[in-house]
Amino acid sequence: MDSVDRIIAANSPDHCSHLLIVDAPELVADAGRRADRVSVWCDDIRDRALVPDELLVSQLDAATLAGADLVWMRLPRSLGALDEYAELVASFASEQVKVVAAGREKHLNRSMNTTLAKHFSHVSASLGQQKSRALMARGPLAPARLSWPKHKIFDIGGERIELAWHGDTFAAGRLDDGTRLLVDHLDQVADADRYLDLGCGSGILATLVARMHTDSTVHAVDSSWSAVDATRRTAAGTQVQTHWASDLDDFGDGEIDVIVCNPPFHRGNAKDSDSALEMFTEAARVLGEGGEFWCVFNSHLPWKARLSGLIGPTRLVAQNRSFTLTRSRRG
Repeated sequence: MDSVDRIIAANSPDHCSHLLIVDAPELVADAGRRADRVSVWCDDIRDRALVPDELLVSQLDAATLAGADLVWMRLPRSLGALDEYAELVASFASEQVKVVAAGREKHLNRSMNTTLAKHFSHVSASLGQQKSRALMARGPLAPARLSWPKHKIFDIGGERIELAWHGDTFAAGRLDDGTRLLVDHLDQVADADRYLDLGCGSGILATLVARMHTDSTVHAVDSSWSAVDATRRTAAGTQVQTHWASDLDDFGDGEIDVIVCNPPFHRGNAKDSDSALEMFTEAARVLGEGGEFWCVFNSHLPWKARLSGLIGPTRLVAQNRSFTLTRSRRG
């Protein structure tokens, strides 16, 4: 356990009936020593791989939260994610539930206390320890109805889209500038049979591609459950097929004709380019001969050369101060 996990454990009772762990797989071993029942939820499928299958829950709802009297949580980067988790716990867990959520002090802010206070009558903070701090909440205030996931209608790329998102979905409730740059050039993407939105987020790209190419198959992949479920909702009524995965093992060599990608540059609060580079390598494998890889990324990153080396000849399509859009062709 790191300092965040240790401060969660240190501010918890020695025993409970049902302990729910949220996005903190390293706490599983300690949980088993103090709880009669342990359930684990991880939004990122890579974190789920660290947890024994028999402890995992497939979603957070009335059935999986029933009787939970202690919740351990690593504070998410997004206030929306914290709000959604807190709302679910307040709605369905035990009336005696205690939430212990922690993070590094440099990532904490007063808004986290305020967010928890929307759903619990008592919120307090621990003393700092090794540059980490815990927030504790009790006294659940169940809402009259759940407010997550959110939905809003947008006009994107000339299409009316009812965008859906969870608190932990990338660019929740908005069209981020990188995706916008790619959307503005989707009419230049080749007409093909098999498309893939790699790192699908809320499903904007997958939905637009599916509407533009109604006779084609469109796949959408993301390692985040929040993204995959949001995409499923946003793309409702289209032929988009969603995949909750951290890799492209579901696809054979050369199976895809066109990939569109707005890759991640963070994992939690940490900057992480490794996952994006792994995505590029996987893309090279599943792209067929002559296939196209459309990628938008921060302009300061030297990825045009990387893409040329991993996939094939890469050309600059568009660029602004913040983002670069390239097209690589598998040769």
